[in-house]
Amino acid sequence: MVQATRVLPVGRMCSGACVGDWQCTVLLESRHHLKQTPSIDVRRLAERVAHACLMQGVSPHQGQAYGAPDDSVRVATLMPSGRPVATVSGRVAPVCVSVSHTRLMRAAVACVEAFVGIDLVETCVPATTPLKGNTCRRDRNLDAWFTQGELRLLADRTDLTPPMLWAAKEAAYKAARIDTEFRPRRLQILYACGDRFRWRMCDRWANMSGEGVFFLAGDHVVAIATARMPHRAMFAPRRGSQSMQVAECF
Repeated sequence: MVQATRVLPVGRMCSGACVGDWQCTVLLESRHHLKQTPSIDVRRLAERVAHACLMQGVSPHQGQAYGAPDDSVRVATLMPSGRPVATVSGRVAPVCVSVSHTRLMRAAVACVEAFVGIDLVETCVPATTPLKGNTCRRDRNLDAWFTQGELRLLADRTDLTPPMLWAAKEAAYKAARIDTEFRPRRLQILYACGDRFRWRMCDRWANMSGEGVFFLAGDHVVAIATARMPHRAMFAPRRGSQSMQVAECF
């Protein structure tokens, strides 16, 4: 098991999750009593997290632009990558969001300072769980998607499992925000020590790199990856108008 010293609470908003140089807002909730389909349910979760993240450090006047979570912040899906995009009153919001879910847990993370991605992996799965949803029983199948360097990481570290490494790759792919299909071998986990990892993705459209952290949350390991933005995005009022516009990096 990962030697993670950081634990995320389940069912309570965490606004101070440090990943590299950045602070992220994270929320994990049980999926035992879903009222909607998983994709809709996790988007609703992301809207709450994005709103909480946007409200941190803003003045009361600025906060009025974000309104109530149910009224103003919405999360849509950008195809073909499936990347979630947060909007406020119909405009792209200056916050990066990412979501993940398993059969028992759903998670969302948001950050206004960096690109961010999240992925979950169960630490203990009953043998009766179908293979399709059971990452822990697919360890050998995952090896085909790892680079030689990543296989060496697995051989050198007894606390790093293939599902954890795969979760790190998934989280890093989401943080890279390269809206093409996921090609696992083009994204490499370069280093993993303790609860930290570094990653790099080489794609025909762009090269991205960043860092990440493993957290523990109940019976799950949570991988959160971040990448530096080209520039900081923020809301700015248009001339002669109270409406808001946003920097293009979102």
